[in-house]
Amino acid sequence: MTSRTTLSYALITPSYWRDVERCRLLVESVHRWAEPKLQHYLVIARRDVPLFASMLGARTHLIVVEDIIPSWLFQLPGIRRFWLSLRTRPVKNWILQQIVKLSVPAAVTEDVLLYADSDMFFIAPYDPVTYERDGRVPLLEEVGQRGKIDHNDRWHAVSANLLGLPVETGCDTNYVSQLVCWRRANALGMLERVESVQARAWERCIAPLSVFSEYILYGLHSARVLGASASGHWHDPVVRTLCYWPEISLDVAALRNFKLQREPHHHSAMISAKSDTSVTDIRSVFQESFA
Repeated sequence: MTSRTTLSYALITPSYWRDVERCRLLVESVHRWAEPKLQHYLVIARRDVPLFASMLGARTHLIVVEDIIPSWLFQLPGIRRFWLSLRTRPVKNWILQQIVKLSVPAAVTEDVLLYADSDMFFIAPYDPVTYERDGRVPLLEEVGQRGKIDHNDRWHAVSANLLGLPVETGCDTNYVSQLVCWRRANALGMLERVESVQARAWERCIAPLSVFSEYILYGLHSARVLGASASGHWHDPVVRTLCYWPEISLDVAALRNFKLQREPHHHSAMISAKSDTSVTDIRSVFQESFA
């Protein structure tokens, strides 16, 4: 019989001004579908905080990006494409976002962190405790991925180097998805290992990179450093979010067809913000999910 533990959980959503309405859809879906004890942290740059303030409440909290990253990373007014750095070359937004995700474990106290991008939203009841297996929490590990994912070998190689592990080629595993589950203690230990191996602050190691995946770093640390018995995870091969990745906008008819692809294990959906699909249309098609 699987035992229920007393682990605490939090959703973590980094977002920014361009995705404010998508984030609002996610917040609404959390209130509609997620277990009430599940806390939700929006991680927002200081200049964008006013846009998200109306979403905050008893279970929806704010973390200001500049409060959790090093002071040598900063933005100038009018510049949004990158962050300036006093220690490295300028840092692109997508690398900065990964630094932000890696900084969150030191800023919160919950045991398990669930990373939910702001273009994801729930479409069915969700309680993370139901996915525990004798105190272990799921970690997506897809196999059979060799040659299927752009940059996968490079992501693995960069992460292996950061962790001081032998580099493997023809990598078959993938840890990148939606609602990615991290144990907070593991994430903190992972960053300590990076600093020990690299002999400098982990942020200094990641900021200059042009190819990096925080989810691959965590997956490799769990699998190859901690190992299955010590990681506190069970490897879940199932992607439980119905995902749409192409950078092509969906109209209402296409959204309806997309929705028909939902399977019973899908508790959420993700329509990439890069597709520029209308949030109004998404609401219209999935409106019964928010009734």
